[in-house]
Amino acid sequence: MNYDIIKMLHALAAVAATGPLLFAPWLSERLKHCRPENAGLLLRGLEVADRYYNIAGWVLILSGIAMFWLYDWHRLFQIWFLLSIAIFVIDSLAEKKLRDPANSALATLRPGDTGWSTNVSRLHKAVVIQMSCTSSILTIMLLHSQLDINLLSVTPFTGV
Repeated sequence: MNYDIIKMLHALAAVAATGPLLFAPWLSERLKHCRPENAGLLLRGLEVADRYYNIAGWVLILSGIAMFWLYDWHRLFQIWFLLSIAIFVIDSLAEKKLRDPANSALATLRPGDTGWSTNVSRLHKAVVIQMSCTSSILTIMLLHSQLDINLLSVTPFTGV
């Protein structure tokens, strides 16, 4: 395993995790005043964004473990790492305590039903928290990044 390749995969997974969540608050905000025929499409869009976020999150976790195993085990107690873990815990709590129950409730409700606006507000709050947490972790990672690869200095086809 090459450390730089794993680190590049880790960075790409962080961007892939953040990307879908940048659109999710817009989708969840639209749920507040949507027509009944659009509710399913908006909920499906949020579900797809969450699926890509979760897949990228697992790639991020596994590549992070590989990086620690290969080289970075000594960074476990650095402040940027501990801060990232704390933010990740907040993200996970928002998903488990707010987003998942709201999604379950909204699957059985239609716009205008009793409980629709309450659950849409919970879902929107969770989505905003998750987007903020993930963006914060990405920012911490980018500020701390020490990637040794300089793509502008790579010479293709050397030694051929």
